[in-house]
Amino acid sequence: MAILELVNIKKIFGPKRVLDGISWQADEDEKVALVGLNGSGKSTLLKIIGGIIPTDSGTVRINPE
Repeated sequence: MAILELVNIKKIFGPKRVLDGISWQADEDEKVALVGLNGSGKSTLLKIIGGIIPTDSGTVRINPE
């Protein structure tokens, strides 16, 4: 059972496309690490999941039914 689902998340800051169509889900018993190079969008993705900044398109579902 998924506890977090990301569907086609996109985020653009000016001319820079930071996230481009991210889709993913985390299941109840999974442990997850978010890794990547500086500027790859890790913090942006976490801020979107936390509701701090909006997506340009796509959906975040927490505890989807």
